[in-house]
Amino acid sequence: MPVKKQEAHRALELLEDYHSRLSTPQDRALRSAIERVIRIFKSRLFQALLDIQEFYELTLLDESKTVQQKTAETLLIASKWEQDNAIKANEANRIKQQEQEQQQQLQHQQAPPQLLLQQDVDRQPIMELPSPRLTTTKVSR
Repeated sequence: MPVKKQEAHRALELLEDYHSRLSTPQDRALRSAIERVIRIFKSRLFQALLDIQEFYELTLLDESKTVQQKTAETLLIASKWEQDNAIKANEANRIKQQEQEQQQQLQHQQAPPQLLLQQDVDRQPIMELPSPRLTTTKVSR
């Protein structure tokens, strides 16, 4: 089901409204992440609209081109956009993985000291046992 332009704008409005309601210091990281999503969304949406407008004007409205030429150019631009999306998806996955790794590192660094101490304690033996010695005793009869 294709998403209508109005629905895309409404989704953006909802995201911006949610963002505006984040005001506590604990919300700072989420607020920043949402700002990033909004910025990327707006940038991609705007670029996609420019690409579509350019394609429409230079290909579909050009009366000097035959239907076969328009079809070939349409298929070419569709392939290009699909390739671009695959590249962007791979890049987004790589960035997401890096962010997750950074988040894990931050969580590990921010672990409460008592947990780190407990981990250190868990690695230590509870008590040292003396090594067994074999001794012989003479039994008299």
